[in-house]
Amino acid sequence: MTESFDLASRSVIAIGELVVDWIATSKSAIWDEPDTFLRSAGGNAANVARALSRLGTDARLVAKVGDDLHANYLFSGLAQAGIDTTFVTRTSAFATAQCYVLTDESDENLFFNWPKPNACHQLTVDDLSDDLFEGAVALHATGISLTVEPRSSAVIEAMSRARKANLLVSFDGGFPTGEGEKAKSHALEAMALAHMIKVNLAELFYWLGEGYLLPEENSFAEVHLLGEDRSSIDIAKLTEYAQILRSRAGAQLVLLTLGANGSIIVSKDSYFAPPVRVDIIDGYEARDGAGVGAGDAYVAYVISRLVKGLSSDLNSDLIRDLNWPQLLTTDYFDWAEIARSANAAGALATRTVSASQGLPTQLEIEQLLANH
Repeated sequence: MTESFDLASRSVIAIGELVVDWIATSKSAIWDEPDTFLRSAGGNAANVARALSRLGTDARLVAKVGDDLHANYLFSGLAQAGIDTTFVTRTSAFATAQCYVLTDESDENLFFNWPKPNACHQLTVDDLSDDLFEGAVALHATGISLTVEPRSSAVIEAMSRARKANLLVSFDGGFPTGEGEKAKSHALEAMALAHMIKVNLAELFYWLGEGYLLPEENSFAEVHLLGEDRSSIDIAKLTEYAQILRSRAGAQLVLLTLGANGSIIVSKDSYFAPPVRVDIIDGYEARDGAGVGAGDAYVAYVISRLVKGLSSDLNSDLIRDLNWPQLLTTDYFDWAEIARSANAAGALATRTVSASQGLPTQLEIEQLLANH
């Protein structure tokens, strides 16, 4: 008899950043002005793992922390969220990473990471045990995790092993400029390993590079693509640019998030979904998926839907031979509906100041969409 698997119960690996966020509760771009900060678990990989767990998808996190009280706080929160921390390791040689987050009057986020170096940077290839990939169906990594060695080599190695093991490989192309050519080459290598790449508008232009305008605030390029009042967008042009990135990287899917303007999913065809609005919570105005954690919620929702969308009666041979490149370029998935729901997930993530506390459940997403 052929063994049957329920892919919805299989794990998604998130690898990279796990930090303590200290988020200023008042808006200011000047470091000495805020005097009240909210402590929260953070880091792109941790946010995605938490978002997956909130959506009912098993998540395991791969990261490194110090042997200190900040690490204890993170482990406690991850356990409460139901995240597998088997592959989160400690080191006594470095302190747990922390990130101070300021938000200026234009809602731009400013990040100050401390200390440097820290435990988060020390993830190594040796930390990637063979059983990491057992029972996993997907892996997600981020460009932020590729800026420092030895972590960058560990993340690339994990992506390579995941690809060879027929896991879905997802990559967030968010990348801090000015990190040097070596870090940039790591990110390009990661894109080449990914089936699916998520970028926002500025990141899209960054990776397209020379010959394309990088939109600045109030620039002609941004007005041209988003409209003078930011209420209309040039979907055709943005889709064209996203297709160029998809082709260059060799990926099957590009997720282009546009904050208050919605998102576009680009495969062999393209699918635009308008933004979804949520209410004001915690004294901050929800920013249509433009806030801290919104992108993590968006990509986590897409991954969760892809994993759950696979038929639960696939036999073991088909699972071992799972062809993600083929699945992502067929009509197997309802991309328009996935984009719309992912927009809702991103918008709901902006309900709170903390990136992790506002991450939504599937029920919350459905309830929000029912009212739009």
